[in-house]
Amino acid sequence: MSSRGVATRVGDVGSESIRNLLRAGVIRFAIADVGNELRWVPEADCFDLWKKEVQPHLAEPEQQVYLERFPGEYAYFASQWDDGSSPIILLSKAH
Repeated sequence: MSSRGVATRVGDVGSESIRNLLRAGVIRFAIADVGNELRWVPEADCFDLWKKEVQPHLAEPEQQVYLERFPGEYAYFASQWDDGSSPIILLSKAH
């Protein structure tokens, strides 16, 4: 999971949790999209990615998801992972 070793899944997260992690310090985003390799987002790009791409497409945990209600008809499901360094947010893309 981690570009630096083994990571443990903490659980599903929503927009409030991600905002709190961003305020607290450095987090890392990884994007999983079927048919593509796992993409690690450079730390310097995480805040912009959050504001412009992830936030409008984020499905909240346990929310009933209808892709047609999201811009571009795709959504991200977020989970938090821990590898002993900064928190990792895995964004699993559904389209």
